[in-house]
Amino acid sequence: MTVKCSSPFVNGYQFYLKRPVSIFIQTGIIKLDNILGGGLFAGNIYELCGPSACGKTQLCYSILLNLIITTKKDIVYIDTKNKFSVNRIKQMLKNKCKTNNEINAILSKIHVYSILDIYKLITCLHGLKEKLEPIIFIDSLPALYLSFIGFDKNDGLCYINHICSVLKYLCNKNATIMVTNLAVKTSDSTNYFKPAIGKYWFHIPNTRLMITTIINQQQMCINITKSAYAPLNEKCILNIDNFGVS
Repeated sequence: MTVKCSSPFVNGYQFYLKRPVSIFIQTGIIKLDNILGGGLFAGNIYELCGPSACGKTQLCYSILLNLIITTKKDIVYIDTKNKFSVNRIKQMLKNKCKTNNEINAILSKIHVYSILDIYKLITCLHGLKEKLEPIIFIDSLPALYLSFIGFDKNDGLCYINHICSVLKYLCNKNATIMVTNLAVKTSDSTNYFKPAIGKYWFHIPNTRLMITTIINQQQMCINITKSAYAPLNEKCILNIDNFGVS
């Protein structure tokens, strides 16, 4: 009976040979790649976490454009705030492209999904299951979840659980996922910033990059506060200008 109900035996060496091989992608931002150990690993969830207006979206734009230029792959950009700016993207591309045809070619590889409720986000993520090694940006997750806060029944936790399950499934398919999250101050005297969405989400990202702005928002400081492979508390300072984050 024990043998009948147990999993089949697997040869350890054969299991090792069948393991998924992580694809390594550089963000195109040298200082960021350095603290990440070289760049982004496929099959991982990266979280850009920081207070409002710290530059999370600008960093997303810069990374996605660099990824398109280097990998030539299509990018899925899920916009939950209905604020995706084509004009800002074009402004950033002026420093990277010589002709309008080059700019239009890059724009054609950005697939923007305007998702304004959590149910449509779940449907959208399920629809991405058949894509081959997709690169996905979700900007931002709290915009959909925080509307559930304050009710006796926190249905939002159930939906976040569902979203996390789909994201992990996509990672098993070698997806590279980047999610922006709001950082909120703790209620104690430490004024410590912590990720929103709650304790359940806290352990979901493989790597969390905490972002703060300095010098009149012309620079941002990025600190690795959680990672499955990169050293913790590694920091870098990036510049923000008309051509993006560098």
